[in-house]
Amino acid sequence: MAANGMLEQATDITQPEGFIRYSRGVALSRLTLIACFVLLLAAFTPWRMALLGGLEFLLYLALFVTTEVAARNADPVRAARRLRWQADALMFLLVANACWLAVLIRLYDDPLMQVEAALLAICVLLFAALRLHTNQVIYFVGVAPPVATLIWIAIDWSNPLAPNHYALAMLLFVAAVMVVTWRQQSTDRSLTQAMRDLTRKNAALAEATEEAKAASRAKTDLLAVASHEIRTPLNAVLGFAHALRSEALTPRQTQMARGVLEGGEQLTRLLDGILNLTRVEVGQDRLSPAPVDLRQLIQSVMRVWSDHARGIGVDFAFEDADPALPFFVEADAARVEQTLVVLVSNAMDAAPSHGRVTVRLAGVARSDRLSVLIEVADTGPTVPPEDRPRMFDAFDQTARGRLRGGNGMGLAICAQNLALMSGEIGVEDLGRAPEGAVFWFAFDAPIHAPPTAPPADERRIAHEIRVLAAEDNPANRNVLAALLASAPVSLAFAEDGAQALEAWRSQAFDLILMDVNMPVLDGREAVREIRRAEPAGARTPIWMLTANVFDDDIANYLADGADGVLGKPIDVSALFGLLAKTADDLDRD
Repeated sequence: MAANGMLEQATDITQPEGFIRYSRGVALSRLTLIACFVLLLAAFTPWRMALLGGLEFLLYLALFVTTEVAARNADPVRAARRLRWQADALMFLLVANACWLAVLIRLYDDPLMQVEAALLAICVLLFAALRLHTNQVIYFVGVAPPVATLIWIAIDWSNPLAPNHYALAMLLFVAAVMVVTWRQQSTDRSLTQAMRDLTRKNAALAEATEEAKAASRAKTDLLAVASHEIRTPLNAVLGFAHALRSEALTPRQTQMARGVLEGGEQLTRLLDGILNLTRVEVGQDRLSPAPVDLRQLIQSVMRVWSDHARGIGVDFAFEDADPALPFFVEADAARVEQTLVVLVSNAMDAAPSHGRVTVRLAGVARSDRLSVLIEVADTGPTVPPEDRPRMFDAFDQTARGRLRGGNGMGLAICAQNLALMSGEIGVEDLGRAPEGAVFWFAFDAPIHAPPTAPPADERRIAHEIRVLAAEDNPANRNVLAALLASAPVSLAFAEDGAQALEAWRSQAFDLILMDVNMPVLDGREAVREIRRAEPAGARTPIWMLTANVFDDDIANYLADGADGVLGKPIDVSALFGLLAKTADDLDRD
C-alpha cells in the first residue's frame, strides 16, 4: 500500500489535472482490493458483515465515479476544488465503515477474530495515514477512527486495568505509525508547497521568456522596417550621385559628388551592421569578406570626417607608414570601417580644440597574408593603465569615458568585430606628450591582387538587352532610368507586381528586376506566378531589387524562384555586372 501511495504521489497534485488523476488512481486501485475483500466476507462471515463490506465497496465506487466526473469536466480548476471536499467526505465514511466492521469482528469471542479485527483496523489506519494530506485537520479526522478502534480492540474489557502486553504493543505500534506518518504528511505539505512555488516560478519564467521573445521579434521587425525605410531614399541619393558622374562637372562638383557617394556608402555599410545585430542574438554572426583596398577605405572615412574636424578646430591627418605597400586584401570592409569610425569619433570627442587626431596605417606582408595595424591617436586625456582592461567592456565607465559621456558600447562592438576577425584591439599612451592616447587594432587578412579589369559599371555590355523593372517608388524608377540612360538597355517599367506580370505575358524580356513591397501584387507573388506560367526551357532571369535583405528574406526570394538579389541602395557595380553577364549569356545561347 505504501509503495502504491508513493507511485500515486509521483503525479503533480499541485495542478488540478494532477490531483484528479491522483484521486482516480487511488479510487481505482482500492476498488479492486475491496471487491476481493467483499468476496471473502460473503464466503466466510455472516450477512451483516458482508453487507458492511458491500457498503465499503459502494463508497469506493462512489469515490471512483466522482473522480471520473471531475476528469470529464471542462473546467479542471473548479472540478478539482469540488473533488477535494467530496473525496475527504467519502474517505471519512469509508474509514468509519471499515472501523465499524473491525469492531463487529472483534465482538466474536475468539482470539483469532481479535487478530483479524486488529489487522483490518491496521490496514485502515495505514491507508488513512499514508494518504496524501495537505491539511492537518483532514489528517487527524482520517486517522482518529482507526486509532480509537485499535486501542479498543487491544483492551481486555473484562479487566481493563490488568497488565496487558498486547495492549501495550498496540499502543507502541499506533505511536510509531503516527510519528512516521505525521512526518510524512508534513513532508507532503512541504513538497506540495515547493511544487506550487516551482510551478508559479516556471509560469513566471515562461511568461518572461515569451515577453522577451515578443520584444526580440518587435525589435527585429523595427530593424527591418527602419532598414527598408532608410534604404529607399538613400537609394535615390546614391543613384543620382552615381548618375552625375557621367555628366560634365567642374572639379569642385566632382569632388562634392564623390563626397556624397562616399558618405552614402558608409551609411549603407552602417545599415548592413544593423542586420548583424539580429545574427549576433541567434549566434549566427559571421564575417562577410570581400576584396577591399584598406588605404582607400581609410581615406574615404577621413574625407567624410574632415569637415567635422575643421568645424571643431581639430587637425585631422593621415600617416601612411608604408606608402609602397599595397593594402588590397580580402576582409570584412564593413567591420573594419565600423571599428575605424568608432575610434575616430571617440578621438574627435576627446581631442581639445586646436588638438590633433592622426590615423596611421602600417602593415607587414608575409607570404600570401598581410598583417595590418591601424592606429587612431589623439591629444586628449590619457588612459590610466588600470582602466585599459575595462576600456572595451560594454557599459563599464572609465575616467576618459565619463569625460566623454559615453557608455562604452561603441568600443565593445569594436572588440567584438576584432574577435570575430581573430584580431586584437587595445589602447596605449601617445608617448610623445604628457597627454594623449593611441587606440589601435590589428588583424591578418589574405592578400588580394589589385583589380586589373575596369569596374563593372564601366564594362562594355555586348549588345542591347531588354529589361523590365517592377518598382512602385517613382524616385527609384528615376534612379534606374538615370543610371541606365547611356547603357545599351531597353528599359520598361511596371509600377506593381500585376503590371509586371502583364508586361511579361505581352512581350519578351532578357532580365526582370523585381521589387518586393508593391501594391496590388507584391514581388514575391509575381515571381511565383511567372515561374508557374512560363513554358519549360524558357526561363527568364529574375533578380529581386529590394531593401529587404535579411537572410530569411533572401532565402524566401530564392525559394520563390528568383535567381538572385540586388540590395538597395543599388550597388552600381553589381548592377552593371549583372547586365553584362546577361548579355554574355544571351550570346552563348
